[in-house]
Order: sequence, then C-alpha cells, then structure tokens
Amino acid sequence: MNKLVYIAVSVLMLSACANAKKEEKVLQKEVLDSHEKVMANDEKAMINKMKLDTLIKKADSLKLNKQEAVELSNKLVYADEKMSDWMGKLSLDNSGKNHDDIMKYWEAQKIQVKQIDSMLVDATAQSEAYLQKNVKK
Repeated sequence: MNKLVYIAVSVLMLSACANAKKEEKVLQKEVLDSHEKVMANDEKAMINKMKLDTLIKKADSLKLNKQEAVELSNKLVYADEKMSDWMGKLSLDNSGKNHDDIMKYWEAQKIQVKQIDSMLVDATAQSEAYLQKNVKK
C-alpha cells in the first residue's frame, strides 16, 4: 500500500512540474510573440523617422512647422531606444529560478513590452498624421 501511495504522489509531483514548465513556456512565448509585433511597429516608426528627418532638413524652404517634426522624431527615437533597452535586458535563461519567480519575471516583461508597443504605436500614428498633412504625394 505504501508503494502505491509513493507512486501516486510521485506521479502527481511530476505532473505538477510539467504543468509549471508548460505555463512558463506559454507565457514566455506570449511575450516573445508580442515582441515580434512590436518589432514590426518599430520598423514603421523608423521609416517615419527617416521621412521626418528629411522634412526637418527642408522645413524652412517648405514652410513647415520644424519644431513639431523634431518633437515627433524625438518621440520615435525615444520609443525605439526603449525597445532596444528592453531587448538588451531581456533574459531567456531562467535556470536556478523557481516557478513563481519565473512567472513574475515573464508577467513583468509582458507589461513592459506592451507599454513599449503602445509608445511606438502612438508615436507612429502621430508622425503618420503629420507626414500625411505635410508631404505632397
């Protein structure tokens, strides 16, 4: 009987460990998938920044609001730098950490990447509106 209880407890513990690892991997994948989406937004942001920088150089001759273009360009740079900083600090190595710490880490990363995405989307939308208003096609 004791062997049966020992086996049952062992199976439950192994199952719990497998579920914990699966939970960690699912959350990690969610964060990394969000990162991929942010990278696409970052690409659009940098395209807009290049367009703004070109306009800034020609602002006087085009009679544009140079200050607004500079501010929008700076917003795009700031969001891009935040993305780069986040990527530089991201650690995929969870060895030696317990399940709760790993889950807290990935939850925090999820929040950060969503904040960065929001910054990029906002800055890109503002720059897009400015460019549409000021660039003749």
